[in-house]
Amino acid sequence: MSGLRDLRTEGVPPIIIALIIVLGALLVFELAVPRIIASRLENAVRSSVDSIDYVRVRLRSFPAINLISSGRVNSVSMNCKGLFVEGLRIESLMVDASDILIDMQALREESRFSLSHIGQGQAELVIGQDDLTRYVHGLKGVLESVLIELSPGRVGVKGDVSVAGIDIPVNFDGEFVAEQNGTRLSYQINNIQVGGARLPSIIRDGLMRGLDFSLDMSSLPIPVIISDISMEDKIVRIIGRTPGDTGESI
Repeated sequence: MSGLRDLRTEGVPPIIIALIIVLGALLVFELAVPRIIASRLENAVRSSVDSIDYVRVRLRSFPAINLISSGRVNSVSMNCKGLFVEGLRIESLMVDASDILIDMQALREESRFSLSHIGQGQAELVIGQDDLTRYVHGLKGVLESVLIELSPGRVGVKGDVSVAGIDIPVNFDGEFVAEQNGTRLSYQINNIQVGGARLPSIIRDGLMRGLDFSLDMSSLPIPVIISDISMEDKIVRIIGRTPGDTGESI
């Protein structure tokens, strides 16, 4: 038996053995490089936001040498949970995009997540009711008694709001809307109730200024343009897209 094994080994041309070794090394290289760069991007994302519970980046790049030399990626998938942006906790953020150009110099020298180019892609954000309540408590003039209530098609706000040093119990009905060509999420008040009484304009305007909160979508790890906003039970779901090749800034 050992003689047969020796004959088989001796019968394999050295060039075939060399090719097998080279192909194996290339396969390892193609698999390892995107994961190594993705890990560095995950660390850069963690550094770019106030706080984050979880981030996972998956890169698809072939050949991998393009990723090392120019930062070019065929596609990227990003999944984040519990990230804080501008003081607001976002329950989840998922982005899938293609034709990405990573700023490798910024990543190498500054450990910074930066994109020089991003093609077409889809995104979804989910923000929870309790996180919105905690966020508005940090706004000037908003008291701890204020609560956000999310239900299908509606964003309700109830509690006390301080105007000129006076605590006023109020109920708001409103909705989230996209502003500035979909680059900003804002709260729009549709109705204010104070025991059925009609408010003087100076008080109404003061209340609306006190609850003037918004989110700049370009401050996300990957910028998002809002396409649709859905108010659901205890969450708001935002469907969007990446800026793409439409000339929009990233």
